[in-house]
Amino acid sequence: MATRRLAVPLAYPKRIAGPRSVTRIDRHSLILIVGLLALAAFAAVLYLSQASAAAELRFRLSGAEAEAQDLWQRNLALRLEIADLERLERVEERATRLGMVDAPSGEPYIACTLPSEGPAVTTRPAGAAEASLNGTREGGVWARVARRLGWGSGETAATLGPVSEANGQ
Repeated sequence: MATRRLAVPLAYPKRIAGPRSVTRIDRHSLILIVGLLALAAFAAVLYLSQASAAAELRFRLSGAEAEAQDLWQRNLALRLEIADLERLERVEERATRLGMVDAPSGEPYIACTLPSEGPAVTTRPAGAAEASLNGTREGGVWARVARRLGWGSGETAATLGPVSEANGQ
């Protein structure tokens, strides 16, 4: 054991206690300062991320406001265009440009135009024309219209002529 006692002081030299250095700080103070610096760095990163998110939201909001303003102006322009197109003068002008005419007042009026080329009615097998016109048991929509107009129940679309004063229409 004596050898051990001699080996320990040689491995670990004994410190001589002297006056303490002014620049030297103890471990507790060092941990406190490093912790405060880490906390300040974390707060700075958090502040910068929040400021960045707020700036991005302001940018998106200004873009949405600009888009809303553009849509509002477009909506106003479309409403003005609709109001202009609904004016009676514009409607009458367009109707005459499309070839529309005033209907006689007090009388039923049917206007039909037939194609100038080719036959007005194609030939079909017997019963095919009536089958295509029959929507109900009473003879179909066109047959009912013909009966209401007084053209007779046996006439088909091919034999119906224009409405004249002789038929009472």
